Amino acid sequence: MPNRPRGHERKLEEAASKRHERLVERWRDIRRLYLAGADLRDICRRLGVSPRTVYRYKDLAEPPPRPVYKRRTSALDPYVPYLVRRWNEGCRNGSRLYREIREQGYQNSEEICARFVAQLRRAEAEGKPPSSVPHARRGSVAGLSSTSKNVAALFMRREEKLSAEQKEYLGRLCGADEALSDVRRLTQAFAEMTRNLQGEKLDRWLEEAEASKAPAMRSFAAGLRKDLDAVRAGLTEEWSNGPVEGFVHKLKLLKRQGYGRAGFDLLRARMLAA
Repeated sequence: MPNRPRGHERKLEEAASKRHERLVERWRDIRRLYLAGADLRDICRRLGVSPRTVYRYKDLAEPPPRPVYKRRTSALDPYVPYLVRRWNEGCRNGSRLYREIREQGYQNSEEICARFVAQLRRAEAEGKPPSSVPHARRGSVAGLSSTSKNVAALFMRREEKLSAEQKEYLGRLCGADEALSDVRRLTQAFAEMTRNLQGEKLDRWLEEAEASKAPAMRSFAAGLRKDLDAVRAGLTEEWSNGPVEGFVHKLKLLKRQGYGRAGFDLLRARMLAA
């Protein structure tokens, strides 16, 4: 997601505040009726809410907290300081700036870069400094906050697609924890088996995973052992049951469209005509 002007972020904050006010008002109404002895159906009918909403709020002694708005990261974030520096040096050519960050490892579209350069250009036209344009998030790692989900994505990424910053971060992370180093090594090895259909390496991989210091890898290996033949076939054979799953999904969709009232003959006719 590209960087947004601060005015847009302010509008998002205001919208979030209004939503929270409505939630607090709904919570008060539900609590008032619930404490007055109204049953679930009566509360739903009076307030026009679902039973799930009533269950969510009826036992809350305090109003629900206001969610904190957080700006989403952009793939361009790691390169924003460089772009601002080049802009201050006098470079105004968006295509040139895009080529320069591509050489540094940027792999996303030119459009994202062009939008950010346009923000710099508008700020300059309005007499504002480049610092008025949102900068990269502090503490970001190659455009990602270091959550478990994002670190897992880095573990799965091919080595040749990692930027220098990402490689440095992973080096520090794995150097500080031997279990994480095992996880990354085994994850890369399993991904390679999957991509290249190298099922003959599965037994060796399982032995290493079961001896790993990472509980998650030992648990994953134990799960694979339970259906070893199928896993080995999936990592060896080029055939896939994807088409079968697709037809099963289509059949279920047609069945559900009948709201449980379609007999076998009608369902068969609709399936053949689909």
